[in-house]
Amino acid sequence: MTGGYDRIVGALANLGYTICDQTVGNVLRRHALLPAPERKRTTTWSLSFGPIWRCWPGPTSSPRRVLTLRGLVTYYVLFFIRLESRQVDIAGITVPPDERWMRQIART
Repeated sequence: MTGGYDRIVGALANLGYTICDQTVGNVLRRHALLPAPERKRTTTWSLSFGPIWRCWPGPTSSPRRVLTLRGLVTYYVLFFIRLESRQVDIAGITVPPDERWMRQIART
């Protein structure tokens, strides 16, 4: 397998998911994405990014200060923007974000 598959496996392992590089290859092939070395030689950027553009949500975090009965409080809003449709989904709001909260967001 290629180093690109291993990088994806490593990134998912950091999120607590264990998969093998062959699974990554199968998913990429199912969505007509060539391995990284082949894409560099045969595929334009727009062609390889096209399938991802249609389904991949872009995560964004935005802190907002809110005046409450206890004074100013900073809330952190995590939302996803679907790149093709620009639909916005709010994933969660917290004061302040921590590892436990981010793990729960990743699970859901």
